[in-house]
Amino acid sequence: MSNKWLPNPFGKLMRIIRSQGFTLIEVVIVIFIITMMTTMAVPSLKTFAEGTKLRTAARSIRSLLEFARSSAISERTEYVVLFDSTNRQYWLSLKAFLNETQGGTLTDSSRTNLTESLANLAEQNSTSTSSNTSNSTSQSNNQNAVVTRTGGILGMPKDLPIGVEIVMINSPRSTGKNSSLEYVNFYPDSRGEDFEVYLQSSKGKVFLLSVSEATARTGIRELTNDEIEQIGLTMEKSK
Repeated sequence: MSNKWLPNPFGKLMRIIRSQGFTLIEVVIVIFIITMMTTMAVPSLKTFAEGTKLRTAARSIRSLLEFARSSAISERTEYVVLFDSTNRQYWLSLKAFLNETQGGTLTDSSRTNLTESLANLAEQNSTSTSSNTSNSTSQSNNQNAVVTRTGGILGMPKDLPIGVEIVMINSPRSTGKNSSLEYVNFYPDSRGEDFEVYLQSSKGKVFLLSVSEATARTGIRELTNDEIEQIGLTMEKSK
């Protein structure tokens, strides 16, 4: 039987099959097995990808927390890292830029007008230390250092990857779920605050980042299924 009517690639495949002694049924079975194996592997690949995104997000947050710690020590200035769980963002700011009302509403002026906020802060420092020239000069130098070292990222939000959520935040100000805006302090004397932020992927995996009050160091680890259940989170968020 002639194969001239077949497309050239398929004709070559048929000639190879015939030369190797394979029947069409055997080829179909092999293709079916390969298809089944690929189908079974897809969920595992998706889970791996989600885990990678979650791990990358956790490491990125830890890097910013460690940077805030080192900046607070070197600049002799209080820094904070803020977390907006509603908009899935986090960013670096100065403690002096925060305005917290009695009702619990928190705003950060670095998000609105950083240049104006820095100028106001410098003016406040200069006014409050006008009786001590050397101290005023020192704080002015510190303010310049803040601008040169961290001015490029102050108030600049970082977005979490799609599929990664901030599901819980524990801080000295509020504890539990549904905390829309929270922050952690880093002090010039290398101290911090006891602070925890929980990240969860769409497949239910959870990473915990914790800041130590004594050293302001940040720890990071993946929670076990038992730990996830203990804090009241669902392990499987989506199919």
